[in-house]
Amino acid sequence: MEHKYVMVGGLAFSENSDMKKLENYASKGWILQDIVGGFFYKLKKDKPQSIIYSLDYQNNADEEYFSIFKEAGWNLVVSGGGMYIFSAPAGTKPIYSNSKSEIDKYVRAKNSSKKGVIFSLAMCLPILAFIFLSAIYIKFLFPVSIILLMIDVVVFVFSFMPYLSYKSRIKNCGEKYELTSNKIQAIVFGLIGIAFLIQAIKLLLQKRYLSIVYIILGLVEFSVSVSCYKNYKKQC
Repeated sequence: MEHKYVMVGGLAFSENSDMKKLENYASKGWILQDIVGGFFYKLKKDKPQSIIYSLDYQNNADEEYFSIFKEAGWNLVVSGGGMYIFSAPAGTKPIYSNSKSEIDKYVRAKNSSKKGVIFSLAMCLPILAFIFLSAIYIKFLFPVSIILLMIDVVVFVFSFMPYLSYKSRIKNCGEKYELTSNKIQAIVFGLIGIAFLIQAIKLLLQKRYLSIVYIILGLVEFSVSVSCYKNYKKQC
């Protein structure tokens, strides 16, 4: 079976444009099958279909939850981490037809992202203590402590940015917000990518293997930044 991989635009910031992108692919015969690594949509080749997609957040999904969607004509396609993407034939009534239900959706998403923020902040002090101790007493573990710090920073960024996005969506849902948030996200992730690559250059000059980790993190941040910028330009 033929497959194609398309980068996720950042569902917290470009939900509408991502769903529209998937719908366009479906019309060309590329149907959403899965999300790989949190960064790529996995599409399978099929006959062209006129379908629509919708995203929902639910931490405690049960049989009743799924039966409600199924009765309304929506079928589950992808799920993971309290996030669910449903599909339905074009013309099916939207999952959320009023502002209150849509706000409830983003409140659930915000609370989920908040857990990631709290976890990364809670881990920060022990990791900093580990860095301090390894730098003085057990130097061979110092690179490991830096890697742990970088992982914690990534967890924080990928939790805190969506948290801010969902918080803003609760106050102001709509295309104008998504346009602005895509631009902000592109700038923020671009700056983080630059910071990682600068550190990578410093480590390369010192001939340290840890530079490879920073290069990978920098490239990941840049790829996300480019994706957000593309979404921003499409909406302009």
